[in-house]
Amino acid sequence: MLRYASAVFLLCTFRSTAGGQTPHAPTTRIQYGAASTSFGELLVPSGGGRFPVAVLIHGGCWLSTRSSVADMRALASMLAEHGVASWNIEYRRVGHEGGGWPGTFRDLSDATDYVRELANSHPLDPQRVVVVGHSSGGYSGAWLAGRRHLPSASPLVGPSPVKVSGVVVLDAFLDPRVIDSRGVDGRLFCDEAVLPRLVGGNPDSVPNQLRQASPLSLLPFGVPQEYVVSSLRYPVTPQRPLAAGRTTLAVLDYPRLAREAGDSVIVQIVPDAGHFDFVTPSTKAWAAVASALVRIFRLR
Repeated sequence: MLRYASAVFLLCTFRSTAGGQTPHAPTTRIQYGAASTSFGELLVPSGGGRFPVAVLIHGGCWLSTRSSVADMRALASMLAEHGVASWNIEYRRVGHEGGGWPGTFRDLSDATDYVRELANSHPLDPQRVVVVGHSSGGYSGAWLAGRRHLPSASPLVGPSPVKVSGVVVLDAFLDPRVIDSRGVDGRLFCDEAVLPRLVGGNPDSVPNQLRQASPLSLLPFGVPQEYVVSSLRYPVTPQRPLAAGRTTLAVLDYPRLAREAGDSVIVQIVPDAGHFDFVTPSTKAWAAVASALVRIFRLR
């Protein structure tokens, strides 16, 4: 098991993994909800014991037309080879029937809470659940870490949310204002307006719903956080065009806000990394992701 290995060995083996096949840990597709998109891919390592779980969340600008669980499969394979189970989730997004407010957030909640059900029939440890998200999936992962602060009557969460034990945010903005910000060419960040559908109305008209959908409004998360990000997206000050000029917004500094709220955040800035390098084996960003996972799962 990984916990007996040295951190140096772990970093070397994580870095060398190419996201290949894991014949002793076949992927199982499991529905967690009624919608056709409400499913996840479960990958359990070979061997004995109850394995920690990484809930993997792909990005795609919160839009149904972009990205899928396929984006996170290399990461799932790498984790399985090193003793960590993964639950790679799909979810309703803007454009899916029932997506946006509140369906997107409710799917994220229900999928994460479904780890308890999975643990009844698979060797998983529901007390060691770490959320790992890329791009808008990183935003969602941070939101999941903070959802315990939501009011009990919120439509976004179930009756008994799983408390995650850590979160890894990969090349993501956590400021919801970015979603409908404009780049240097005047184009919207996601090429179309998303935020009103994601929060259930004009953000200025539904401030309470905007707060409930914003990870930054839910600080402190109260769990260790790893922020692995390209220099093209961070630091956020001084104001400059970020993400290859896709937004000119003066983005709120998530690590600073989290630390001021009392959270622990480790930041790794990967110089000039491409956005998808963080989920692509053999890149510098992939190696940085590996070191974050070593720390967040307390592997040694």
